[in-house]
Amino acid sequence: MKPPMLFTAYKVSYTRNAYGDYIAAGETALACHFRYINQVVLGENNETMQSDALAWFEPDSGVGKGDILKIDGEHFQVERVTKARRLHSPNVQFIKVELRHYGIIS
Repeated sequence: MKPPMLFTAYKVSYTRNAYGDYIAAGETALACHFRYINQVVLGENNETMQSDALAWFEPDSGVGKGDILKIDGEHFQVERVTKARRLHSPNVQFIKVELRHYGIIS
């Protein structure tokens, strides 16, 4: 069952200045379903980290690992992307992403 896409997330494109700070260059609005749900995530190199929120997107949204999203006025980085398929079907119904709070982007 596909979750209702009632929220708006903004995929942030950014650049870096001479000091290495991130500066927002633009935002793309995407429909999503969003929840603050904490859970422990097994990250790269078998290290554990905590996921601060979950979001669900359309399969063609273009959201991928490492992307920075602004949801509900806060910035998050995508830690993991899971594609949801029905049993015995190759079609992706939606994607679920695990998010971690990200620092300030000016």
